[in-house]
Amino acid sequence: MMGINEKNERRELLDAVADAGRLARGLDQLLESLAHADQLDPLDVEGILALRSISERCAERIEDAERILEAQNEVLYAEERTSSPICCES
Repeated sequence: MMGINEKNERRELLDAVADAGRLARGLDQLLESLAHADQLDPLDVEGILALRSISERCAERIEDAERILEAQNEVLYAEERTSSPICCES
């Protein structure tokens, strides 16, 4: 059975994963808006494309990690429900 501290740590980790995903998407949006506003030197385009690629890979990994954590949580919570007896006698 999972302790309350472990549950809280897993929830915090899920929140951190979600925050990191939002950060990666925000970086991508910022880079795109700078490019559209013509605020970039043409020589910076290669760097922007590299940052966008890194951002996309990070977002994909973050989403994978989030799915794994959520699946693990579902399994752990299901195990807890089946192992803790619920007594409802009338």
